[in-house]
Amino acid sequence: MLAGLGGLVGAAALGAALPPRRAAAEETDTTVDPADRRLLFVVCASGGASLIDSFLPVSVDEVPDGVDASTLNVYPSELIAQPGASTIRCVRPIPDTSFLTPGYAIETFLEAHYESMTVLTHEVTSVNHNVAQKRAMTGAGINGGRTIAEAVSARYGLGMPLANCNMGYDGYLEPGTDRYLPSHARAEVILNPRTYALSTHGSRGITSPLDEASFERVRAARGRLDQVSPFGITYRDSPLRQDYVRARDEVGPQLESMDAITKLMLLDADGPEAAQLGLSPMLDTLRATFPQLDSDIWQQQSALSFLLSFFGLSCANTVALEFNPSFEGDDLVGAPLAFDYSHVLHRPSQSVMWGRTLQVVDGLVKLLQSFDYLGDPALGKMWDRSLIYVATDFGRDKNRPFGSEMFGTGHHLNNGSLLLSPMLQGNRVFGGVDPSTLLTYGFDRQTGAPEPGTLMREGDVYSLVAQAMGVDFPGRRDMSAVLAG
Repeated sequence: MLAGLGGLVGAAALGAALPPRRAAAEETDTTVDPADRRLLFVVCASGGASLIDSFLPVSVDEVPDGVDASTLNVYPSELIAQPGASTIRCVRPIPDTSFLTPGYAIETFLEAHYESMTVLTHEVTSVNHNVAQKRAMTGAGINGGRTIAEAVSARYGLGMPLANCNMGYDGYLEPGTDRYLPSHARAEVILNPRTYALSTHGSRGITSPLDEASFERVRAARGRLDQVSPFGITYRDSPLRQDYVRARDEVGPQLESMDAITKLMLLDADGPEAAQLGLSPMLDTLRATFPQLDSDIWQQQSALSFLLSFFGLSCANTVALEFNPSFEGDDLVGAPLAFDYSHVLHRPSQSVMWGRTLQVVDGLVKLLQSFDYLGDPALGKMWDRSLIYVATDFGRDKNRPFGSEMFGTGHHLNNGSLLLSPMLQGNRVFGGVDPSTLLTYGFDRQTGAPEPGTLMREGDVYSLVAQAMGVDFPGRRDMSAVLAG
């Protein structure tokens, strides 16, 4: 045992002596010109957002002879809609949602955005929430363990103070496992989007006789004391301490100089904070887009992700549905456990939660289409450089017990993902669904032709997003068939 430990120690010492890995192809040691940046938005539909209950439904009439349609989660034809020019169809609002209150309809979203929508079938490799969520972010580790948000931030985020912002939960919030990830690409975790702006300035709003120059002298003294303190000496080379010092001495002043506290402020316009701190200049627009901005953390996350991108603070933002029920007055508009309430009420939960998810995606798309990047017309609309990836952990069972309209489902590996971007072929479904089993199947990566009997995996989705965003890495799969042009 001792000999074995000695070998491990020797290997560790050798590893420490080796030079760091050369930067991957997508990384750069210089800042990227704003004209060349791209923006990623990961929208996490927690709990199993099912594509056959949204944009890949199968009707009762399509089930082959010899298969009992009453045992499958198929829909009557009157509950399936398809706009005239759309090649994608969807499930109309479910008439009976029990105690859940229907809100935004899947059909409304499809009618507004089918030209920008890409539906991609795939099968995941875990039905454990945390494991599957992390694999949705890392492509099951295809890029050295980096999350897709980390990869995009490594490519475009140098010089941006908050290049990668994560407002997710559970596995969506976990960092990747690539030890060579540049520090600027590590996620800034945001727990409360409504008050996050307050953390971006060290002195604004504090009642004090000190002027700004005095604050700077105090900070300088603190830095000198920190270097000679027992803690500072003991942990001088600690990576955690180095990250903290970098955030304090580099990122903090950058955020203050950019006036992030004003640009990101989402607090109540009638509250005492408004007079003392000021509110975001975009607040009226955000309230018109997200009507429940003051009370709904889901809408607050989406609004903050737009502000972070619009003002050039970040290039990758992750937002996620929480598992707590959501209310608008007395109406229950978000199911307990989000999509995972499908364990109890499958169709009502899928219908209501897809609507809740797509409502914020609709608002985000409209904002990105309306505003120039950094407010500069020369840089064009934000939408032209954006990609929205609706990530989910897994699918749901395809069976319908006892032919019931009200039933529960378990987790299932088989599913697909929704993406929206002008950089992808819109108004397309890549892959398909077997009407005898409701299992999705894959497609040819070069031609896009459906291939029954094949499966796409998490690495395919990750590779597609990376390729569209101009991020290269060893082992990236060629998903050219799905790219625009």
